Amino acid sequence: MMLHEYKFSSCFAGYIEGLIEQKHDSGYIYDSAKYKLIEFDRFCIRQEINEELITKEIADSWKTWNDHEGKSYRASRMSVLRQLALYMVSLGYDCYIPSKFTVQEYKMPYVLSDVEIQAFIKAADEYTSQIDARRFNILAEEYKILFRFIYCCGLRVSEARKLKVEDINFEKRTAVIRHSKGDKDRLIYIADDVCDMCANLINRLHHKYDFYSEYLFPSSDPDKPLQVASINTKFKEFWNKTPYTRSERQPTVHSLRYSFVVSRMNRWMENGESLNSLMPYLSKFLGHSSIENTYYYYHQIQSAFKLVRQKDELSNSIIPEVAYEE
Repeated sequence: MMLHEYKFSSCFAGYIEGLIEQKHDSGYIYDSAKYKLIEFDRFCIRQEINEELITKEIADSWKTWNDHEGKSYRASRMSVLRQLALYMVSLGYDCYIPSKFTVQEYKMPYVLSDVEIQAFIKAADEYTSQIDARRFNILAEEYKILFRFIYCCGLRVSEARKLKVEDINFEKRTAVIRHSKGDKDRLIYIADDVCDMCANLINRLHHKYDFYSEYLFPSSDPDKPLQVASINTKFKEFWNKTPYTRSERQPTVHSLRYSFVVSRMNRWMENGESLNSLMPYLSKFLGHSSIENTYYYYHQIQSAFKLVRQKDELSNSIIPEVAYEE
């Protein structure tokens, strides 16, 4: 049978044909993926799947459908199903989007919602050291600003903790991130209120505690920055004080950086801005080596694709599927 002769007839037929048409319109040949979509179409017919919704159960069943194939081919089958799910989500359907299927798998990041961010910051603001000692009180002052700084500037943890006071221009509201990933420097802009908080933090450390350091967020030893382990511990402590803590999957400090990216892109699309024009700036701001790495962040929440369909100029072409290289 010739590829073009096959007629899709499962409950997903219309969506499969729409995805293929979209890919062709975007310049993709897409023949290899079409073969796998034919397999999926036949799979749905054999399994007597009638509901037009991709669920986790369907994805799991499709993943284990052939026990005799290699991991790479299985990953490519799942990748095609993921593209179909993303296409349907862009149309407004609440489909399950498979993710953990590649030969080299990455843990999907936790993206905090606005209310979760607010609850976390509130927990940080209310924190006081149980030990009324100078060094613990100093650290309590720093943590209130540190997590805001990471979120509002979209920084990696290592970039924030190693930032030096001399790298900040309080007049221009900018900071130089030195020796970032790839040993590259970059300039970032700091929101006015966050910049003022940093200036006030330095003043308090100087005048209230007579504590001086070249680092913006020093450890109890002024010659050293805060350690990653200490930051992770405090993040978990503050998160556990929010009403959103749970026993299953939990966010990490790096979730603040992911959340910054998703929030920024959502805001642009809600305001009708063009991602084509703005993504290069965001990618450079984050210190990414390519725009594709920035797009990866946005692939982590299903609600994003509803916004793409409603607001963005790219709504006729799904945001490209990319791999993580952070």
